[in-house]
Amino acid sequence: MIQPLRAVHRRAWVALALVLPAIVLIGLGARRPRLTTSAHAAGVPITAYVVRDSSNLWQKHPIQSKFYSTPDRPDIYVVLQPAQELNEPDLLLYWAADAPQGNALPGTAQLVGAFTAGKASLLPLNEKRAGHLALFSPAHQTVVDYARVEKLP
Repeated sequence: MIQPLRAVHRRAWVALALVLPAIVLIGLGARRPRLTTSAHAAGVPITAYVVRDSSNLWQKHPIQSKFYSTPDRPDIYVVLQPAQELNEPDLLLYWAADAPQGNALPGTAQLVGAFTAGKASLLPLNEKRAGHLALFSPAHQTVVDYARVEKLP
């Protein structure tokens, strides 16, 4: 009776010896990349130039905000780089003409995209070319932070 249990035990240890290192390697490969500052942000066209750079736009968090434009098109890209990682789930970036009231987004808010530090997002500007950026967490149904953006060139 003990011999079959020893055989099962041996096979289980051999399986774990093969499976556990594979799980560790997959986990290391799936880690998020470290936040680094690069000379040119991901997603910004090569011909883009900085039109505004500010680190004090946001109300609650220190977030470096760089606005880029291209000479051939009037589009504005924004790249957000927080000083510390924002530990809110599933953050979304919104653009609105009016400031958020409490934890609710304005009815005219337009989704810019999922928030990713250091990644460029194209802003849906209106004719005033001014408004508010808002970080919204749909999991908590709260506005995590917002910034007032004055007229962009």
